[in-house]
Amino acid sequence: MNLAQIRAFRAIVMHGGFSTAAQSLGVSQSAVTQQVKALEEALGARLFHRGGGVAELTQAGRDLLPQVHRAAMVLDELGASISAARELRVGHLLAGICAPHVAMPILKRFMTDFPGVRLEVRLDNSGSLLDRLAAHSFDVAVATLSEPHPDFFCLELAAQQVLVLVPGDHPWASRSSIPVAALDGQPFVMREQGSMTRHLFQAGLAASGIAVDERLSLGSRETVKEAVAAGVGLGIVLDRELGHDPRLRGLAVDGVTMRAAEYVVALPEVAPLGVVAGFIGAARAVYGAAL
Repeated sequence: MNLAQIRAFRAIVMHGGFSTAAQSLGVSQSAVTQQVKALEEALGARLFHRGGGVAELTQAGRDLLPQVHRAAMVLDELGASISAARELRVGHLLAGICAPHVAMPILKRFMTDFPGVRLEVRLDNSGSLLDRLAAHSFDVAVATLSEPHPDFFCLELAAQQVLVLVPGDHPWASRSSIPVAALDGQPFVMREQGSMTRHLFQAGLAASGIAVDERLSLGSRETVKEAVAAGVGLGIVLDRELGHDPRLRGLAVDGVTMRAAEYVVALPEVAPLGVVAGFIGAARAVYGAAL
């Protein structure tokens, strides 16, 4: 028994004949006849008495009707669920983010626009986010990239630059920027491998022939901030991640480019679909003036 056969059988019962059933389904009468014939052959029993343009159920047909009715209800419910998912009244989205300050306005807009969609969010660095997108572990991500990645759909949201973090009592704390040469040999608390902030900083240092003293590597910007505030060393952070901690100061680095941007990133084949398209639309609504 297949879907077409169920629909044909049910339509004949509901409309009382093959011709009217065909009209209700938008198919030819011969198509309905063929579906019922195939169903009868599969069951080994005649389902309708035919005559005078009226189709009357046989005993076998009456025995089958409750099962067909239940199957039809399940199909109707499935169709309603699919329709709701298509309209984003229901669903599930797993998003990865590396920059909560950029992502949170998008998440808020998405949750407002699609309250029936269950949203899960995981925090990770940009390198891991791309790996997990490629492995289909995430549906969409907000990641920091130096440029759009050719293997992904990338929607640019906001520009970023690397700042050097110093504690509030540091001799540089009253300055707004420092020359890159001043960083040579300075003790630093660095982000972990895979962090775009770390990648941008190291690339800028290498281009300038500067080397710093890496004292510690930490797995999040929050732990880097705490280490800097505690006097473990200087740190790095993207400018939109600086926040308003009175214990810290963020300084631009003169003489070198350490810039990137925040992007919504997804696999190209899923970017125009369902909840992922809804998330991208929310990002456009929030950051549209910058796009």
